[in-house]
Amino acid sequence: QTFSLGKKSGKKLYVTNREKMPFSSVKALCTALGATVATPKNAEENKAIQDMASDTAFLGITDEVTEGQFMYVTGGRLGYSNWKKNEPNNYGSGEDCVSLLPDGLWNDISCSSSFLAICEFPA
Repeated sequence: QTFSLGKKSGKKLYVTNREKMPFSSVKALCTALGATVATPKNAEENKAIQDMASDTAFLGITDEVTEGQFMYVTGGRLGYSNWKKNEPNNYGSGEDCVSLLPDGLWNDISCSSSFLAICEFPA
């Protein structure tokens, strides 16, 4: 696996291998590195992930446990969000994952879609 140079935001470091994959693979990849799927907790972190991605990327947020209640995959409720207008909409009742769009806004999306993998390390 080849990873690009990371990007720091506050105490976090984000890395990507520039590969697109389904959410389960992103989660497994990050876990294997001792990291978690990138999870912005504020606007600064959201911007750092957006700058690094420059494409649609998965975030470490899902509502797989309780429909409509988006939580961090590491546990806990969202303290920050940046949803696109009219999102989350659970389109086709199959959108349990969250993607960061190139403009920095969030969209709920199918976990089986393939998007950029970005992992987060506590720095």
